[in-house]
Amino acid sequence: MLKNIELTAVMGSIYQYIHVAFQGSFACITVGLIVGALAERIRFSAVLIFVVVWLTLSYIPIAHMVWGGGLLASHGALDFAGGTVVHINAAIAGLVGAYLIGKRVGFGKEAFKPHNLPMVFTGTAILYIGWFGL
Repeated sequence: MLKNIELTAVMGSIYQYIHVAFQGSFACITVGLIVGALAERIRFSAVLIFVVVWLTLSYIPIAHMVWGGGLLASHGALDFAGGTVVHINAAIAGLVGAYLIGKRVGFGKEAFKPHNLPMVFTGTAILYIGWFGL
Protein backbone atom coordinates (compact mmCIF):
# COMPACT_ATOMS: atom_id res chain seq x y z
CA MET A 1 0.00 0.00 0.00
CA LEU A 2 2.79 2.45 0.82
CA LYS A 3 5.54 0.77 -1.18
CA ASN A 4 6.14 3.71 -3.56
CA ILE A 5 6.44 6.28 -0.77
CA GLU A 6 9.94 6.99 0.44
CA LEU A 7 10.80 8.50 3.80
CA THR A 8 11.97 11.72 2.15
CA ALA A 9 9.17 11.93 -0.44
CA VAL A 10 7.49 15.33 -0.44
CA MET A 11 4.03 16.15 -1.77
CA GLY A 12 3.71 19.89 -2.19
CA SER A 13 5.29 21.24 0.98
CA ILE A 14 4.64 18.29 3.34
CA TYR A 15 6.04 14.80 3.64
CA GLN A 16 3.83 12.08 2.19
CA TYR A 17 3.93 10.05 5.43
CA ILE A 18 2.48 13.03 7.30
CA HIS A 19 -0.29 13.26 4.70
CA VAL A 20 -1.02 9.53 5.09
CA ALA A 21 -1.22 9.91 8.88
CA PHE A 22 -3.50 12.94 8.49
CA GLN A 23 -5.87 11.03 6.21
CA GLY A 24 -5.74 8.03 8.56
CA SER A 25 -6.89 10.24 11.42
CA PHE A 26 -10.01 11.16 9.42
CA ALA A 27 -10.73 7.47 8.87
CA CYS A 28 -10.32 6.74 12.60
CA ILE A 29 -12.63 9.59 13.59
CA THR A 30 -15.27 8.36 11.14
CA VAL A 31 -15.11 4.84 12.57
CA GLY A 32 -15.42 6.26 16.08
CA LEU A 33 -18.60 8.11 15.15
CA ILE A 34 -20.17 4.94 13.77
CA VAL A 35 -19.13 2.77 16.70
CA GLY A 36 -20.74 5.33 19.02
CA ALA A 37 -24.06 4.66 17.30
CA LEU A 38 -23.59 0.90 17.67
CA ALA A 39 -22.40 0.96 21.29
CA GLU A 40 -23.94 -1.69 23.55
CA ARG A 41 -25.70 -3.26 20.54
CA ILE A 42 -22.98 -5.30 18.89
CA ARG A 43 -20.08 -7.54 19.90
CA PHE A 44 -16.52 -6.29 19.61
CA SER A 45 -15.55 -9.02 17.11
CA ALA A 46 -18.45 -7.95 14.89
CA VAL A 47 -17.28 -4.33 15.15
CA LEU A 48 -13.81 -5.31 13.92
CA ILE A 49 -15.27 -7.15 10.92
CA PHE A 50 -17.64 -4.27 10.19
CA VAL A 51 -14.83 -1.70 10.32
CA VAL A 52 -12.68 -3.57 7.79
CA VAL A 53 -15.60 -4.15 5.39
CA TRP A 54 -17.01 -0.64 5.78
CA LEU A 55 -13.64 1.08 5.30
CA THR A 56 -12.99 -0.95 2.17
CA LEU A 57 -16.42 -0.67 0.55
CA SER A 58 -17.62 2.74 1.72
CA TYR A 59 -15.04 5.11 3.22
CA ILE A 60 -12.16 4.63 0.80
CA PRO A 61 -14.28 4.99 -2.39
CA ILE A 62 -16.11 8.06 -1.07
CA ALA A 63 -12.87 9.67 0.15
CA HIS A 64 -11.34 9.12 -3.28
CA MET A 65 -14.41 10.46 -5.08
CA VAL A 66 -14.41 13.67 -3.03
CA TRP A 67 -10.79 14.30 -2.00
CA GLY A 68 -8.78 12.29 -4.52
CA GLY A 69 -9.93 13.97 -7.71
CA GLY A 70 -12.54 11.29 -8.41
CA LEU A 71 -16.10 11.48 -9.72
CA LEU A 72 -17.58 13.95 -7.24
CA ALA A 73 -14.54 16.23 -7.27
CA SER A 74 -14.62 16.37 -11.07
CA HIS A 75 -18.24 17.56 -10.87
CA GLY A 76 -17.27 20.40 -8.54
CA ALA A 77 -18.12 18.90 -5.15
CA LEU A 78 -16.41 20.69 -2.27
CA ASP A 79 -15.92 19.10 1.14
CA PHE A 80 -14.94 21.42 3.95
CA ALA A 81 -13.59 19.73 7.10
CA GLY A 82 -14.91 16.30 6.15
CA GLY A 83 -18.60 17.18 5.93
CA THR A 84 -19.29 14.60 3.23
CA VAL A 85 -16.57 12.02 3.67
CA VAL A 86 -16.64 11.91 7.47
CA HIS A 87 -19.95 13.16 8.80
CA ILE A 88 -22.53 12.21 6.16
CA ASN A 89 -20.83 8.86 5.58
CA ALA A 90 -20.72 8.08 9.32
CA ALA A 91 -24.29 9.26 9.90
CA ILE A 92 -25.72 7.01 7.20
CA ALA A 93 -23.68 4.01 8.37
CA GLY A 94 -24.63 4.63 12.01
CA LEU A 95 -28.33 5.01 11.22
CA VAL A 96 -28.44 1.90 9.05
CA GLY A 97 -26.45 -0.11 11.58
CA ALA A 98 -28.61 0.96 14.52
CA TYR A 99 -31.78 0.22 12.54
CA LEU A 100 -30.59 -3.24 11.46
CA ILE A 101 -29.26 -4.26 14.86
CA GLY A 102 -32.21 -2.94 16.85
CA LYS A 103 -32.62 -1.45 20.30
CA ARG A 104 -30.08 -1.70 23.09
CA VAL A 105 -30.49 -4.47 25.63
CA GLY A 106 -32.76 -3.20 28.40
CA PHE A 107 -34.02 -0.18 26.44
CA GLY A 108 -37.36 0.99 27.84
CA LYS A 109 -37.15 -1.29 30.88
CA GLU A 110 -34.73 0.67 32.99
CA ALA A 111 -33.44 4.24 32.96
CA PHE A 112 -29.89 4.61 31.66
CA LYS A 113 -27.88 6.72 34.07
CA PRO A 114 -24.61 8.47 33.22
CA HIS A 115 -21.72 6.24 34.19
CA ASN A 116 -19.31 8.93 35.32
CA LEU A 117 -20.40 12.56 35.61
CA PRO A 118 -16.85 14.00 35.86
CA MET A 119 -16.04 12.33 32.53
CA VAL A 120 -19.23 13.79 31.01
CA PHE A 121 -18.12 17.24 32.18
CA THR A 122 -14.57 16.70 30.88
CA GLY A 123 -15.82 15.57 27.46
CA THR A 124 -18.17 18.53 27.23
CA ALA A 125 -15.35 20.91 28.15
CA ILE A 126 -13.05 19.42 25.51
CA LEU A 127 -15.76 19.75 22.84
CA TYR A 128 -16.42 23.34 23.90
CA ILE A 129 -12.73 24.22 23.68
CA GLY A 130 -12.43 22.54 20.29
CA TRP A 131 -15.48 24.23 18.82
CA PHE A 132 -14.86 27.73 20.09
CA GLY A 133 -11.07 27.66 20.30
CA LEU A 134 -10.70 28.89 23.85
